[in-house]
Amino acid sequence: MLLFASYYFYMCWKAEYAFLIVFSTTVDYYTANKMSRMSDRKGRLPYLMISLISNLGLLFSFKYFNFFNDSARAVFEQFDIFYNVPEFNLFLPVGISFYTFQALSYSIDVYRGDFKAEKNFGYFALFISYWPQLVAGPIERPGDLQPQLKQNFDFDYDRVKQGLIRILYGFFKKVVIADRLGLFVQQVYGNTDGHGGWVDPSYEHGGFAIILATWMFAIQVYCDFGGYCDIAIGSAKIMGHNLTDNFKTPYFSKTIREFWERWHITLTVWVRDYLYIPLGGSRVSFGRMLFNNWFTLTIMGLWHGANWTYVMFGFIHGFFIVMSRIWDRYFPKLTLPQLLPGMKAFTGVFLAFWIFNLTCIPDIFFRSNTVGDAWGIIQNIFSSDTTNYLIHNSAAKGAVPSVIEFWVSIACVALLLFTDYKLYTNKSVGIDKFVVAKPFYARWSFYVVFLVIVTLFAYTSKSVFIYFAF
Repeated sequence: MLLFASYYFYMCWKAEYAFLIVFSTTVDYYTANKMSRMSDRKGRLPYLMISLISNLGLLFSFKYFNFFNDSARAVFEQFDIFYNVPEFNLFLPVGISFYTFQALSYSIDVYRGDFKAEKNFGYFALFISYWPQLVAGPIERPGDLQPQLKQNFDFDYDRVKQGLIRILYGFFKKVVIADRLGLFVQQVYGNTDGHGGWVDPSYEHGGFAIILATWMFAIQVYCDFGGYCDIAIGSAKIMGHNLTDNFKTPYFSKTIREFWERWHITLTVWVRDYLYIPLGGSRVSFGRMLFNNWFTLTIMGLWHGANWTYVMFGFIHGFFIVMSRIWDRYFPKLTLPQLLPGMKAFTGVFLAFWIFNLTCIPDIFFRSNTVGDAWGIIQNIFSSDTTNYLIHNSAAKGAVPSVIEFWVSIACVALLLFTDYKLYTNKSVGIDKFVVAKPFYARWSFYVVFLVIVTLFAYTSKSVFIYFAF
């Protein structure tokens, strides 16, 4: 039933593209079972290569071929060299990066001997296509999810309650905060012309207007993706399955490295285990270790999409990671908590705000359509301020019904930050476990408040799931 539901769920989007999942599933099932019969890695290697080429070949063809093709064409044109490789115009399959990485983790784990190949094709197909996390993660590992799919679960009131709490909080993040903030963000980032200028010069933005829109986008993308993951985790929990937490209050991080331990955790761990460590990880020279960090973060940026803006997003994050490692190595005692030991509260707030703003810099590239747009937005930060446009003229142009929408959004963000802070101070425990541990009156206050907010302030007419495109 779950397998049928998963394929139906995916085919509701575009039925014919289900063959891609069937193809990946069949190839990986065959190669994994072949590898399981080999006693040494040398014999398994050819089958691993078949799996890698098949999965990465599909990912490259549908997602990256035109990107590299257009980049090559631009280089050749600079030198007046004839280049006539046609584009490969196919619709990008939703969630292809997620289920491809999940399939690859299975093949690699079987190759390494960390996981035994699944003999039942149906259970393996369900692992690849499990509907709650099929299109936007979390990216599950075979050792974590596949054994759960074989277990029988009776109805459990506490488990279902926790799942519904997680879903409710996910809806609050997604349809109340993310979709509302997106309307304001679009007023700035949707007014760029692709070359660093504005489409409508009469609505030129500068100064704090751009900063505010960038802050809003940082919260939007967190609530969009984190909200979806909460809904996926809650849905799976109702059925008895525990998915991996993908976010743990990342915007309270005190260092950039802590941020990546809390942001899109399953992708970070995947890249660490299957790329960073095989490159040598931290077991090599300091210089090589810095390269490994920078390279893997850049690849993580490219994973998000076939655009130089995503490469820059990962490249800048990699630069921040490298700088933090250099600072930790050569200036270990020059940290704010050590310089101001008696001001723990101040240093905590300052560092969290500092890291939040630091992560907003690559977010400018992440949200922009082109690198030129991103540089233009950065330059306009230092130009004349038109903050009034973002708040008031968004309503005048019909982007939002009224100025009140702005203050409703700010109030909801404040509630989000307050709730996330409570989770952070409780060692980032999930919202479901946090709520059920509270007294009766506190639990029901949570239920009523968030149900009322989701019911009254959900904005679903322009709902877009950002990470479905990845």
